[in-house]
Amino acid sequence: MQIKMKQIFSKICLSLLTATLFTSAMIGGNQAMAQTRTETAAAAMAQLYGSTTQGIVPQDAELNAIMQKFVYADINKQVQMPLRQQELLTLAALTANNASADIPIHVRGALKAGATPAQVRETIFHCTPYVGISRAKAALVTMAQVFQEQNIAIPTEAGTVTDETRHDAGLAVQRAIFGPAIDKGNASAPPDEKHIRTYLSANCFGDYYTRQVLDVKERELITFTAIISLGGCEPQAQAHAGANIAVGNTRQQLLDAITIALPYIGYPRTLNALACINAVAPAQVEG
Repeated sequence: MQIKMKQIFSKICLSLLTATLFTSAMIGGNQAMAQTRTETAAAAMAQLYGSTTQGIVPQDAELNAIMQKFVYADINKQVQMPLRQQELLTLAALTANNASADIPIHVRGALKAGATPAQVRETIFHCTPYVGISRAKAALVTMAQVFQEQNIAIPTEAGTVTDETRHDAGLAVQRAIFGPAIDKGNASAPPDEKHIRTYLSANCFGDYYTRQVLDVKERELITFTAIISLGGCEPQAQAHAGANIAVGNTRQQLLDAITIALPYIGYPRTLNALACINAVAPAQVEG
């Protein structure tokens, strides 16, 4: 009887051990699977869009698979920003690229990641003085269609200036970001150029930077992302890389911005943007 009880006990222990090992193997297997680029991308897409098969290039399955894994596994894993901010900066890059066909997925993604409708609108709105009204208009029209589908009202106006205050308010923002260089540049500008500098203060900074919803740090990251996405604007990109540092953003945030934009703007523009960052905020080499 005692021997039989020992045998039964041994069988129970063996069963428990086998079950434990099996469970561990399953957990380990799931973790290994989750670490593959395909699974990581699927999880990110599910989180953002509620679908693991969101098409980036639905017309070409092979390129679609490459881009899904690159954007939603490689890029998402590398970038340290929250998904909400990643999606908003993606909208800035797409607006600059006039890629209105790709706006809806990222409007939905931004909202799913926690951005408010006002933040989505304001991100696109803020791109206007950098990318031009036609590109901003196309993005806003497409955004409004998504809002309508989701029964989201267009956010209320966010402006804070009047015709009488916009110039001085904008100039104050410029001075706060760029320092004495603004007044020196304005003073030394030839008479036939002064209207452009007046517009920069009143329109670019007065009409846009003084708006509600986004703060100056968020706006500078959007500005930088939009400018690098245009390409051929390296002097302005470098100036706004410096402006980002001046308002309290970090080199890492700038690197995140160009990493987010990379799939949409390509490597040449990304490398140019990296050079602009390195010119004002070089990497710290460990001694």
